[in-house]
Amino acid sequence: MQNALRTGGAGAPPAGTRAAGRTAARLGTGQPAQTSGQRWRAFALLVVAYVITIVDFTIVNVALPTIGRKLHFPESDLQGVVTAYGLTFAGFLLLGGRAADLLGRRRLLMAGLVVFTCASLGGGLAAADTFLIVMRGMQGLGAALVLPAALSIVMNMFSEGAERNKALGIWGGVGALGGTVGLLAGGVLTTYVGWQYIFFFNVPIGVAALVLAPKLVPESRVGSPHRRYDPFGAISITAALLVFVYAISQAPQAGWAAAQTVAMLSCRAAGSAGFWSRLGSGSPSARLPLSTAASLLGCRARGPTSPMRWRPSRTGAASRAACR
Repeated sequence: MQNALRTGGAGAPPAGTRAAGRTAARLGTGQPAQTSGQRWRAFALLVVAYVITIVDFTIVNVALPTIGRKLHFPESDLQGVVTAYGLTFAGFLLLGGRAADLLGRRRLLMAGLVVFTCASLGGGLAAADTFLIVMRGMQGLGAALVLPAALSIVMNMFSEGAERNKALGIWGGVGALGGTVGLLAGGVLTTYVGWQYIFFFNVPIGVAALVLAPKLVPESRVGSPHRRYDPFGAISITAALLVFVYAISQAPQAGWAAAQTVAMLSCRAAGSAGFWSRLGSGSPSARLPLSTAASLLGCRARGPTSPMRWRPSRTGAASRAACR
């Protein structure tokens, strides 16, 4: 008996088996734990998906004058090619993180890659200014699904410690480099190939990532009986940002003191203040006179995009990543 106790019991699983079980439990699907090599191969794929979403923030900047000439963009609307991506990305990031945790992180990653890749193809084929701006918005939506899902998978694949720290260090370095790479790639592609290829550039990468993701990336999700989402909150805050950018872009023509400009800026300020103040309140009974339909839809939802009562969770990494 004493010998059995000293050795952990005759029926006790080996330490490696117990560690694998803990990793499988963290993934939330009961899948067998990955080896170190499998984890790093999956990580490489996730980094590639992350890079193409970051590169697209800046890759169009150098090409804007060429795009304006070829598609006959009004100069006041040309900036919309840039802002459409950033606004939809920021507006739907929280919703993307929440959906990834509950629906499945690999599933949302692949859905985001499909949206992003198709929108990139559409952007390269665009023959009209409005269509290009819509495709850029769709690219931003795809990126908002890809990024939190990818980072959450990374957090769940690697245990806390040196291996996770190494992965996150690489992740942060690649993200910092992505903006510079986008500027350089945009200039080279526009000069030597054509502006369309700043969008076509994403297509083969996205297709390859979609083919490899089911083979390399493990599925995981948060086990929760409450599968409620807050799409209205994400849409409303995105609308508030769009109103703000439109007001700023039109102000030089309409006048900063014009009724149109003042009204739009006031609506944006009221909606955003009400939304974030109520969202961050620790009490469900909090009331603000500035609350608008946007804030009410976002904060009274039974499964809000960002819960008012914050409880750290080891497995709810996608929502936390989106909030940072």
